[in-house]
Amino acid sequence: MHPLAAPAPDALAGHADGPSGPDDASLRAAAPAPGVPGKLALSPGWLLFAALALAIPIGALIASKATEPRLPELAVLPDFSLTDQAGKSFGRKDLLGRVWIADFVFTSCADACPRLTQKLRSLQDKLTPQEQARGIGLLSLSVDPERDTPAKLADYAKTFGARDAVWHFLTGPQAEVERTVVKGFRIAMAKMPLDPRLLAPSGVTATPPSPHPGETAEELHAQAFDILHGEKMVLVDARGRIRGYYDADDSGLQRLLRDARRLSSGGA
Repeated sequence: MHPLAAPAPDALAGHADGPSGPDDASLRAAAPAPGVPGKLALSPGWLLFAALALAIPIGALIASKATEPRLPELAVLPDFSLTDQAGKSFGRKDLLGRVWIADFVFTSCADACPRLTQKLRSLQDKLTPQEQARGIGLLSLSVDPERDTPAKLADYAKTFGARDAVWHFLTGPQAEVERTVVKGFRIAMAKMPLDPRLLAPSGVTATPPSPHPGETAEELHAQAFDILHGEKMVLVDARGRIRGYYDADDSGLQRLLRDARRLSSGGA
C-alpha cells in the first residue's frame, strides 16, 4: 500500500472555493475582528452575586453614618468683645462660619499652661492647609488679662509657633474675660490670694504666676495669687454653639480633632 499523500495546498484552496464549502467572505464574517473581544455572557446568578457584593459594603457604610451619634449642643456662646494678639477686636461674630477649639491659659503660668499650649500646637500641626484656611481655628483665652497684654500674648504665640491666621490669643478687661470664660464657655476661672494650704478642686489647676521681666520679687509677692482655671479644651461649632469638652490627653485630643473635622465637613 502506498501512504496517503497530503493534499496539495492548491487542492485545498480549490476545494474551499467549491460550491459545497464556505467562501472567503463568509469565513471573514464569522471570525471575530482582531483585538475585539467577544461578548461575555453572564448568567443571572452571577449578576445577582455581583449586585449583593457591591451592596453589602455600601449598605454598611450608610448604616454606620446613620447610627453615628449626634454631638450634643451644650450651650450657645453669648456675645463678647475681647482683643487678640495683634490688637484687633475679636468677638462672637468672628467665630461664626468656622469650627473652633479653645483652651484657657496665661503667659506667666509655668506648669499646666505650657503643656496645654503645646497640645494645641500639636493640633495645629495636624490641620490640613484647607482646614487652616477656612475649616478649623484655635483660641487661647488668657485667664490673667490684667497682665497678659496683646503684646505679651503675641510673644507667647510666637514662642509656640502659632499661626496668626489660625490661632488667636485673647485678652481684655477682667470682667469681660471672666464673663466670657465662666458664663460663656462654662469653664472655671478664679483669682485667689496665694495660700500654699489651699487645694484646688479636682480638674482645676492652681498656678501662681511667675515674674515678668522687670518685676522684683517684692512686687510679685505683693500681688501673689493663685489663678484657678479649667484644663478642658472646648469644641465650638460654626454657629457659636459648644459641642463638647475634652481632656488634653492623647485619647481626648484624638476625639477632639475627629469631632472638629466632622463638624467642619458638615456633620452634626
